[in-house]
Amino acid sequence: MKPLVLHAHSTGPNPYKVAIALEALKVPYEVKLWQFGDAPNGLKGPQFLKISENGRVPALEDPNTGVVSWESGACVNYVLRVYDKENVLGPRGDSEQDRVDVEKWIFFLVSSIGPFVLTFHHAQAFGLAYLLT
Repeated sequence: MKPLVLHAHSTGPNPYKVAIALEALKVPYEVKLWQFGDAPNGLKGPQFLKISENGRVPALEDPNTGVVSWESGACVNYVLRVYDKENVLGPRGDSEQDRVDVEKWIFFLVSSIGPFVLTFHHAQAFGLAYLLT
């Protein structure tokens, strides 16, 4: 199996969500770090915008299937569908309720816990006054 490519930024919390799923499932991957801005190695540069149209991380490229995904929830759901055949992280049963129960927690992580981590990170990096402006 070829390693997947996880596109990230050194200060972005969201790629960690995807990395945790990949690690738990023992899926080989490598991380490609990008910078802020529109330079050739920038998130808003033309090279990265071909991978992630919204210019944000994470993005995930799978050379084994040719699939490219972005947004942490979409990336995690893809990893579960394709690489979690034994339901290590995925649903324990085959019912629609089992699948929904897993998705509830994924979207809770993406929409609730993730933004809190980002707020904490910004407070550490830029100071509390940054959050109040």
